Amino acid sequence: MPSATLVVGLTLWYAFNVGYNVFNKMLSQALDFPMLIALSSLGVGCLYFVPLWLLGLRAAPKLTPEDYKRCAFLSMLHTAGHVGAVVAMSAGAVSFTHIIKALEPMFSVFFGVLINGTADPLSVNVWLVPIVAGVVWAAVGTKIVNGDDILADINMTAFGGAMVSNVAFALRGLLSKRVKAESKSKNFSSSNLYSVLTLMSFCLFLPFALVIEGNRMTAAWPPVSGLTGDIPEKILGIPVYADTPLNYLYFLVLATGLFYYMYNEMAYLVLGEVSATAQAVANTVKRVVILLATVAFLGETMDTNKAIGAAVAITSTMVYSIAKTKAAASASSGGKKKKK
Repeated sequence: MPSATLVVGLTLWYAFNVGYNVFNKMLSQALDFPMLIALSSLGVGCLYFVPLWLLGLRAAPKLTPEDYKRCAFLSMLHTAGHVGAVVAMSAGAVSFTHIIKALEPMFSVFFGVLINGTADPLSVNVWLVPIVAGVVWAAVGTKIVNGDDILADINMTAFGGAMVSNVAFALRGLLSKRVKAESKSKNFSSSNLYSVLTLMSFCLFLPFALVIEGNRMTAAWPPVSGLTGDIPEKILGIPVYADTPLNYLYFLVLATGLFYYMYNEMAYLVLGEVSATAQAVANTVKRVVILLATVAFLGETMDTNKAIGAAVAITSTMVYSIAKTKAAASASSGGKKKKK
């Protein structure tokens, strides 16, 4: 991918990511139905790629029966990870969710040992220590300094949702590589894999979301009680085409779902074209951008201890990813030398 195109792709990825986090939080503040919010984000994504398949603008994947089974399991993990993240961001601060999600490499290591029976060398895994330390300090550092009860006002729903997301996405990432490597399906690109998971996740989660929150949504219809104040003319520079609270709610739903799918789609397109080290750096910058966006657009607070902890956790995650890449490259080159 040419450098200019890569810069544009990264910029769009960050922009879509910020858009999703801002719109998702605004939607969750207006609509107290996290399960239906998660479902709607998956559904809006389907409205994007399904027409592309039907019109032949994107080659539709032709999955083998074995890949259908594998993708069905991956879609369960994808659903759990997505719903967990939405619940976390609905219950607490977006910045808190992303700080907790910096722990995802720790679960990747655990599942790597459990499933593949392999572990990275100590020089790599040692970086998990500052990741955990940074997350802990960001969450309770100020309380420790002030001598307060560190568990007094921790949002356990947000913490639990983020941890569920970590577990599910770490396992999904590990198994997705295996599915891609062993797949014999046609047109099974990384983008199409994500589209398949989105479609399956929507179909899988639809009955559960309706059972859990459907009746409550029906009883509260139209669910606009959470929308207070005037409808803004623009959000993040995007015109809001809505003249009633209900139309404004529809706008938030569509924008949230579109940004959610597009940032993931852009991630697959862009990150697949760069080295693993560049991916680590790009992901780190992404989290920093999101944390800054939560302060600028959502008014979330970022005191000194929270900022220090987040910086340590996020930077350590980048260093861990780079060290892991170098260790894998070294092991691969060592294996080739032995064969010779």
